[in-house]
Amino acid sequence: MTADVHCRLCQTPLTETLVDLGMTPLANSYLPIETHEQEEPFYPLHARVCSSCYLVQLPAVQTSAHIFSDYAYFSSYSTSWLAHAKAYTEKMTQNLNLTKDSFVVEVASNDGYLLQYFTENSIPV
Repeated sequence: MTADVHCRLCQTPLTETLVDLGMTPLANSYLPIETHEQEEPFYPLHARVCSSCYLVQLPAVQTSAHIFSDYAYFSSYSTSWLAHAKAYTEKMTQNLNLTKDSFVVEVASNDGYLLQYFTENSIPV
């Protein structure tokens, strides 16, 4: 690991490996048929954990625009998953006493399927 990799949250040098899965192609990458004989790009899938704030992170190797420009899975198309998300937000709103003065953040939110139920109840997201 190079010494210039730092935590995105607290800037501590990242020296601890959580898991190193080697070189991996991007998930859900659909390659055009005309490129099927070309080598597919691979990127390091090396998750590190910050020894200071414990944030687990991957190095940024591609932009989100590149990764998600032709992304096929959107959570909001699954009616059973949406029903689960709605029930979950209702339970969390009640258990955590969330109000219009609260603020909800969803990490890795896909297409925002979960947050919509908080905003329906006037809870900022």
